[in-house]
Amino acid sequence: MKTIFFDWGGVVADDPGDDFLTNLLLDIGARRDQINQIHGLYMVDFMCGNITEQEYWLGLKNKYGFSIPDSITDEFKKWNGLKANEKILSLVDEVKELGWQTALLTNVIRPTYDVLKDAGYYHKFDLLIASCDEGCAKPDQEIYDIALKRANTKPEDSVFIDDKQKNIDQAQRMGIKVILAESPQQIIRDVKAAIVQ
Repeated sequence: MKTIFFDWGGVVADDPGDDFLTNLLLDIGARRDQINQIHGLYMVDFMCGNITEQEYWLGLKNKYGFSIPDSITDEFKKWNGLKANEKILSLVDEVKELGWQTALLTNVIRPTYDVLKDAGYYHKFDLLIASCDEGCAKPDQEIYDIALKRANTKPEDSVFIDDKQKNIDQAQRMGIKVILAESPQQIIRDVKAAIVQ
């Protein structure tokens, strides 16, 4: 089937979440030079569902000596990216009406996954491929392979929209048509151009 894969943060939701996660780490005492290391050592495992949220915070506490407040889980609920852009949701509906299958292909941590699920957003899509369920995350080829298989589609019959160049590059190497998200208006324009070809 012809399929459009949407990322969540920075595509369906306007806020990609990078600044939010950085500021959350700064608030608990991380230095800017530690943040990339934290993302590489702990956040990837958290996004892939390899460690729980409790293990994530405990790892940071033990390695860096951060003081983690008991209420830290509630901070994830303050991310602006928990609300979808209504124009992009309308685009998802429009694409479906034209006979395309829609899928969400997203790197997501479990607390965010749960909030989005409870809000009913995942029901807007035909398929959901979430890193915390799959044990791998973009830009690893494995998650794209999973997505294509689950969608029963070929790379050349697929379009992938993401706001991060490294994720776009991997999809493009696999033969998937890509759209680098810059704004809701641009996403809508480029998707419409891609699906009428």
